[in-house]
Amino acid sequence: MKSMTGFGRASATLPDGTEATLIVRGVNHRFLDVTVKLRDELAPAEALLRKSVGSVAQRGHIDVLVRTVRPSGRTASFDEASAARYAAAWREAAARAGLPTDLAARDLLGLPGVVRGEETPEPDEAVLQALGAVAAEALAAFDATRCREGEALAVALGAILERLEKAVDRLDEARQGLNERILATLSERIRKLAATVPLDEARLAQEAALLADRADISEEVDRLKTHLAEVHRLLAAAGPVGKRLDHLTQELHREVNTAGAKVRDAGATRLVLDLKSDLEAFKEQVQNVE
Repeated sequence: MKSMTGFGRASATLPDGTEATLIVRGVNHRFLDVTVKLRDELAPAEALLRKSVGSVAQRGHIDVLVRTVRPSGRTASFDEASAARYAAAWREAAARAGLPTDLAARDLLGLPGVVRGEETPEPDEAVLQALGAVAAEALAAFDATRCREGEALAVALGAILERLEKAVDRLDEARQGLNERILATLSERIRKLAATVPLDEARLAQEAALLADRADISEEVDRLKTHLAEVHRLLAAAGPVGKRLDHLTQELHREVNTAGAKVRDAGATRLVLDLKSDLEAFKEQVQNVE
């Protein structure tokens, strides 16, 4: 089991001398959603990075950030001809307007086209392969953190699952003798309401049977046990199980809600409330499972 939360980082010097750092962050998401942020000249590497992420993750929102630093001394050039044209044009305009004709160096350097950034070529195959190796290292670290988080999730889910199973067993015990309890309660209430009227025991038993049938949660308990057994199997399975666990959690909620609407016993109602509380905790943890 893996978590969708993770972090990985790797750095290397690419064949063209560029220092590259690749950072991978992941959080929970219903599907695989990958965002890649890199410089325009590295755009050809985006498809490679997305493919690399898909090889280690099936679900989650994953941000891939590529930071690069070009080698010093190769990033700019001075266009002397452009600077001379700017200076000449200014001297002519300043002379006509009666303004100072001198220009400071910083004024010239700030004019468009005087300082030109070096054209950055598109990465060649060697650069792409090197960047792919950096991505593989960062993704390996990212996946390792997801595995560690997944182990912790499995322990937490196992503890909650144990509580759920015990609560369902107690609910199963609580429904035993339901007919007798309903008959006794109904009889007592009717005797209080009609103390002087003789009771029709056959009709009373019939009404008690109808109430017991409406309050019977045998099917809900059986389905709860079946779903919990499937949860056990998934927690021990390899590969992504988050979607299946999420679906089972919804089914468990449905059965518990149905049982809660049916039960008329105070003790069983408390058990249903405990089940709902544990199911909420279970659902919260499942949201992070891949």
